[in-house]
Formats: sequence, C-alpha cells, structure tokens
Amino acid sequence: MKNHFAGAFSGFREVTVTDRQTAMRRRPMPFTEEQMKQVFDTNIIDFAVSHGFEVEKGDRNTVHVKHSGGLYLFRHGRGYYQFAGEKRGNIIQFAQEYLGATDFKSAVEMILGCRAYGQTEHYVTPVEKKPRGELVLPPKDKDFNRTIAYLTRTRGIDSEIVYAMINQNKIYQAVTQKNGYTFRNCAFVGYDGEGKPRYCALRSPSSDRKFRQDMENSDKTYGFCMEGRSDRVYEFEAPIDAMSHATLCKLYGIDWREDHRVAEGCLSDKALSRYLKNHPEIREIVFCYDNDVDGKDANGQPRNHGQIQANQSAEAFAKTGYKVFIQTPQTKDFNEDLLTFREMSARSRDGPERAEAEELETAYP
Repeated sequence: MKNHFAGAFSGFREVTVTDRQTAMRRRPMPFTEEQMKQVFDTNIIDFAVSHGFEVEKGDRNTVHVKHSGGLYLFRHGRGYYQFAGEKRGNIIQFAQEYLGATDFKSAVEMILGCRAYGQTEHYVTPVEKKPRGELVLPPKDKDFNRTIAYLTRTRGIDSEIVYAMINQNKIYQAVTQKNGYTFRNCAFVGYDGEGKPRYCALRSPSSDRKFRQDMENSDKTYGFCMEGRSDRVYEFEAPIDAMSHATLCKLYGIDWREDHRVAEGCLSDKALSRYLKNHPEIREIVFCYDNDVDGKDANGQPRNHGQIQANQSAEAFAKTGYKVFIQTPQTKDFNEDLLTFREMSARSRDGPERAEAEELETAYP
C-alpha cells in the first residue's frame, strides 16, 4: 500500500487467497437460487399445519404447537423456538428436528415438494430474457439547488467533489411528472466507454424521504464511477459513499482525484468487473462495502451483508491476480463516518470530546 495508508485506516486489511480457502472448497449447492428463495419464503406455520401439526394461540409474537410441550412458531413465519433446551431454528432445521428429514438436502426437498435437480430428469425450458431497451434519462431541472444542498449540507460531501461530478454529467437534479405531481430527485449516472449513459439511479434529496429507484433499462454493470490516475480502485455500494470517502481523504490533505472509485448501486461487484476491463492499469482493489452490524438474514439471524460480500469479492478477485484489501467503515457506511467525523470535530474543538474525535481520525489518513 502507499505510505499515506500505512496503518492509517482502522479496519483496513489485506485479503489473501487462502483467507477463506476451506469455504471456497465447498461442494456445489444441489438447488437453484430460486429454489432456496422459495424455501425461505415458505411460512413455517403453514408448512407445519400441512404436515399434521395443530397450532393454538401463543403470545403476540408466536403460536403454540399443541401436544408439543414448549414448541412455538413465530408469527412472522420464519422460525421456531423450543423452550426445552432453548432451541431455535429456521424452517430447514424444523424439518430435520420434527419431521424426520435426515440432512439439509432431504429437508429442502421436503419443503419444496420435489427432489434436488441433481437427482431428477425433469427439464424446464429456460425463458428467454427480454432484450434491454434504451435508457432514457429523466429531464434535468432548471437548477440543481436542491440536489447540491442535499449532498453538501445534509450529506456533508465536499462541494468541490459535488461540482466535479455535476460538470462530468454524473450528477444532476432530475424533474419528473406523475399523476399531476412534480418530483425532484438526485440523479446518479453511469456511462459506457463511448460516453453513452447506461445507468441512472434516482434518490430523494431529503433525509425525510426514502425514495430510491433505478430508471427503466438501467444496466448496473455500468456503475457510478469517479475516474482516477493511480493503479488503485475503491469499490462502494452507493455513489454517496464513494463521494463521502473522497471527502474524508480530502480533509486529510490527500488528492481525492488520485485513486479510482466505483459505486455498484447494490451488493455486487459487476460494475467493478467492467471497470477493470477498461482500466488494465489497476492492480489494487479496496472493497468498501457497508458495515451492516445490525443486519439479519431471512430467519432473523445476525448477518453483516456488506462485510460478507466484501470477503467473497476480495477472495474472488485475489484469485485473478489483484492485490485486494477490505476497508470497513467505522459506523454503518462511509457517509455516516463522514457525518460523525464532522459532528465530533465541530463539538470537540474546545470540548471534552476531543479524545473521541481523535480516535475516529485514526481511521483516515
């Protein structure tokens, strides 16, 4: 790594090919992603009743299985709890524990009502994917004041960075009409090598509204990109995080234009893959996914989605010869890191919180 990053980023670690070697050797899953989604979308109460279990009122969160002692099914349909032994689990574990499924595969087959595809001769004709149409960008508003205020004031992003993206036509204020109403949103645009817009994400320029939408015919493999000059690229989930990271670097005297940044618009690395093909000079990748410490899977179990994706992507790209690193936000994401830093810096210039602010500063060069 470059000298200004040496030990400066908390949570910044290099990932090698052997980090998760054992996990990468796992046997292929005998079920499709669609089948597994169907399994975890199956309501455990309906599943239990269909197999002869009787349920009765439990409490506001559960129903009780009659003649079972302390077996309760959660009303949201995603798991069970057994007071004896304090066991809890998902629908697959339920099939194994109470319906005689001998292993994971037989439990999934029981829930799906069909055998694993590796053991069946059934063949479903694949549906031909509809060709993607032409992306039509929403009209630009007469001014971008609301978008600029949102990004610089609400989100704390440096104005130089915001205006640079506006001048490159990667950010603008979109105005759309629907059902007699006028909507103004931030538009984040991704382009192909010929400068043609191929991706556009809209989001509300307000902390009170959660509106987010990709324009029809957007191709997420063309992400929101901030081109640099070095051999390193940082990858993010969202454009706001990419610009927040650039702002944090600028606050510490680092030229934010030096390194490349790519935002996927989701938990993926497809835009990164395309960007690397167009930038063969890049040799280092830093994965900067969100730190979902409060994340949960479909069964309510803790799951840090961002960091799991970071490890998976780092492992995959390390195998192709790139030097890979993972940088974990101190808070939920890099925009929250930026806002927290700005708040603590303002409060602690003369106050007792100075030590706390200095601790966060060690996360950035």
